[in-house]
Amino acid sequence: MKKLALVFISILSLGNLDFFAQEVLVSNIIEYNNTIKSAKAGAVIVLKNGVWKDVELNAYGKGEEGNPILVKAETPGEVIITGNSNLNIYGEYIIVSGLWFKDGNTTYKSVVQFRKDSKTFANNCRLTNSTISYFKSKENLKDHWVDIWGKNNRVDHNNFTGKLSEGTTLVVWLKGEEHVENNHRIDNNFFGKRPDLGKNGGETIRIGTSMNSKKSSKTLVEKNIFSSCDGEIEIISNKSGDNIYRDNLFVGSQGALTLRHGDNALVERNVFLGNGVSKTGGVRVINSNHIIRNNLFVGLLGDGFRGPIVVMNGVPNSPLNRYEQVKNVDIQNNTIINSGPISFGEGKDDEKTLAPINTNFSNNLIFNDKPGKNILFVDNVSGITFNNNYIDAATPRGY
Repeated sequence: MKKLALVFISILSLGNLDFFAQEVLVSNIIEYNNTIKSAKAGAVIVLKNGVWKDVELNAYGKGEEGNPILVKAETPGEVIITGNSNLNIYGEYIIVSGLWFKDGNTTYKSVVQFRKDSKTFANNCRLTNSTISYFKSKENLKDHWVDIWGKNNRVDHNNFTGKLSEGTTLVVWLKGEEHVENNHRIDNNFFGKRPDLGKNGGETIRIGTSMNSKKSSKTLVEKNIFSSCDGEIEIISNKSGDNIYRDNLFVGSQGALTLRHGDNALVERNVFLGNGVSKTGGVRVINSNHIIRNNLFVGLLGDGFRGPIVVMNGVPNSPLNRYEQVKNVDIQNNTIINSGPISFGEGKDDEKTLAPINTNFSNNLIFNDKPGKNILFVDNVSGITFNNNYIDAATPRGY
């Protein structure tokens, strides 16, 4: 199944990679290292089909816009990277395509990272048409499958399935000015099964960190599929500013797209399907100036922090790693069908005492043919404006 998916991804993603440079076929890591160190813009390095075990692949150089350095599999899905292996992408305009990281046992903290070290990063680089599946790490290593550094990088048309170890599947980093306003694109990927980790650290995507959450990332996450991503309550953890999440599909995933820290997120045209799975959620809202619009939520069985739309309470004078008050948030034109309750002021306790303010909840459609609560007012909602919402439910609940 994975191999067929990889071939399908190949058709989608490589149609626009038309290069006319001479291809160099390499059969082992020694030949590869000798070739990549002299690669110029337009070079195409082809990894021979087969198993590449215990290799550190460095894809680097200075390509040019429209004339990149391309490192690709001889046949997509037939170059198997296994054992204690990893991939480092750095430099300018480097594309890596068609590799399958399979059944590894790594001691590296990243399977793929967009940098060489703490001083050398990737800009305008791309990982495409590749798979990481059931790639294990040594015991107690909090590894990431993909770490994105630098600016203007793209991760697209890949399959990430079966992460069992602690640590986020894909992380965007903002530690240092070289990574702020990065304009990364994470698009058209399949994020497959990730079992419940049982604690924090099992996110599928995290953009930023608490300490860097006031920085602008401008990362675009679009047209991805998240299926059975159960690692923890935050499927996506937004921890920076000015990010866009649109046209993604969440299927049977036990968690939520969580605007945990950072401001000015746009969440639009996403589809959340519960598929009869417990603890499936939608969007959880914290911080300021977000827009959540035109999303579809169907059959989500979560409640509390895992409701279809959850607007949290905040902490007075909140430190960066806690809960800032929800302010100036616009929630419009969303459709919620046969799902758990929408919650306002969720999390209210002796610490989280600040109810949402200057928030708009308008033109939303709520339908439920099963008896139960559809909206929960956990705290004062005087700071929320409700206009033109329509509820058709077996157990009507008024505002």
